[in-house]
Amino acid sequence: MLAATTELRHAEQVRKYLSAKKLLHPDFLPVKELGFIYFPLERKARVPSAKVVAVKFSFPVKKHQPALDELLKGKLTVREFALLPHSQEIIGNILILEMPPELEKKEKIIAEAFLQANKHFSTIVKKQEMHGGVYRLRKVKILAGKKTKETVHQENGVQIKLHLENTYFSARLANERLRIAQQVKPGEEVLVLFSGAAPYPLVLAKRSPAKIVYGIEINPLAHRYAVENVALNKLEKKIRIFQGDVREVVPKIRKKFDRIVMPLPKTSEQFLDVALRKAKPGAIIHLYAFLEEKDFAAEARRIKEICKRQGHPVRVLRTVPCGKFSPYVFRVCFDLKVLQ
Repeated sequence: MLAATTELRHAEQVRKYLSAKKLLHPDFLPVKELGFIYFPLERKARVPSAKVVAVKFSFPVKKHQPALDELLKGKLTVREFALLPHSQEIIGNILILEMPPELEKKEKIIAEAFLQANKHFSTIVKKQEMHGGVYRLRKVKILAGKKTKETVHQENGVQIKLHLENTYFSARLANERLRIAQQVKPGEEVLVLFSGAAPYPLVLAKRSPAKIVYGIEINPLAHRYAVENVALNKLEKKIRIFQGDVREVVPKIRKKFDRIVMPLPKTSEQFLDVALRKAKPGAIIHLYAFLEEKDFAAEARRIKEICKRQGHPVRVLRTVPCGKFSPYVFRVCFDLKVLQ
């Protein structure tokens, strides 16, 4: 069999070249021997920093990663296959399924198949309840894998440790968090209301030139994770986290902010008065809501009217859909500029 061999110090460089040129054999693994590495090849070719040779030894065979359909063949009917959950959320190494009631009797079989088909998952859970209550929490049921609901999620260069049932978190907002970070100007002071386990403060501190980011969270369990996450990401100098009701904590902060983020879509507008009092003239407020598309314009007008009554008129810079909540309802961010 043909192989490209090189010294170990050139291994990564050669591997990348072979991968880019699609020369690596898909069924076999490389072999290391006496300071050299041998990459199995599909065909003969010239490879920079490596020598192509015919070897007499056998390469280890790659383990076949079975597909979901293959694993469930004979275990589900055609109708049941059509009902397989397509809506999935991945948080760290936990896969969250939206399992329809019709598949409840076979949910464990299905979960085991998802686990076998995806080597990156260690736990499969299903949603039990929608987010609810003051802390916007949800319940999940473990179907397969490790018996844990705690994980470390990686996003935008930060690590976010959390428990699925103890704090509100949406992995689907990763791009939205980065969008806001990319708007931050050098030296800005940022306030995040309802900061949870600190995903927004972490991304803003890591991926923007902000001077300081404040986060406030009422849920004591989420707050504990936030404090741990700030230390985990070595961002103690750029983030300050407070636990408590924003109506009680925010007035005690003796400064105003260049940017305020309000990622609580159900009731954020009820706290606009708190945010406006801490916004500098010209500050940007990111206010979230759940809306049908036909209601975007009317809600923007309503928000402007609320702010005007508070004595802080705003201009709606943009209305940004950032994911669907249900077939017709979007999570929407209104980017507001405080005029005075």
